[in-house]
Amino acid sequence: MERRRHERWEIDAALRFHWKAAGETRRHGEGIARNMSAGGVFVSTNHPPSVGTRVRFRIAFSSLRGASTLVMDTIVEVVRVVPGAEGEQQPGFAGVLKTYTLRNEDEVIERESF
Repeated sequence: MERRRHERWEIDAALRFHWKAAGETRRHGEGIARNMSAGGVFVSTNHPPSVGTRVRFRIAFSSLRGASTLVMDTIVEVVRVVPGAEGEQQPGFAGVLKTYTLRNEDEVIERESF
């Protein structure tokens, strides 16, 4: 039985993310956003941040008409880390949306904080 509160969309968007580690050290990572919902996102990466970490990243979505690109700047809090095992799902992390801004080239379309 599916217990999710929000519909999930499969995506395949490369992204770079960053966060502050203990001692205010800035860390960076790369991954692929695999799925997203109104509540969160799953990012495949070989080097996921720890649970509880707030991570910043940007995802660009191309328009179906090719006329413009939507960009989502977001902060998520890592709620689950998937270590990955040989033959099983890819390693990565699940994050709950904390804030996001959705915009195109000309204007902010939507901004939300949770």
